[in-house]
Amino acid sequence: MRACRLFAIRGSFLGLVLAVGATADIACAQRASTYQLSCTEVAVVGSTLSANCRRIDGSSNRTSILIPSIENIDGALRFTGAGEPSTFQNSCVEAGVAGSRIFARCRRIDGSFDRTTILIPGIENADGVLRYR
Repeated sequence: MRACRLFAIRGSFLGLVLAVGATADIACAQRASTYQLSCTEVAVVGSTLSANCRRIDGSSNRTSILIPSIENIDGALRFTGAGEPSTFQNSCVEAGVAGSRIFARCRRIDGSFDRTTILIPGIENADGVLRYR
């Protein structure tokens, strides 16, 4: 089985590319995050995503989850591989969350900054707690 890699197009808040080697494989696509449907006040600080998430009883719970495996590659947010710590926060500024995407301005090798975004797949609200599916 081949591993899938999701990565964003440098300089664009619109592009998300699914690539496996040189070919796209729809079977490798990960589920989109759904937490944003029942969570508010979503923020990213360092490599931690936090939010107020609705519980089944209607109450709200402040919860957080580590976002692993995202790094800055020459000004673009990219997935590095399952389970590795994220390092993008070391060279990116103005990071935030929009829906199920992280966006930031990330430093390029030449010292300039590019706007970039990446999909955060597979996070859901499980009775007020953020978790991966």
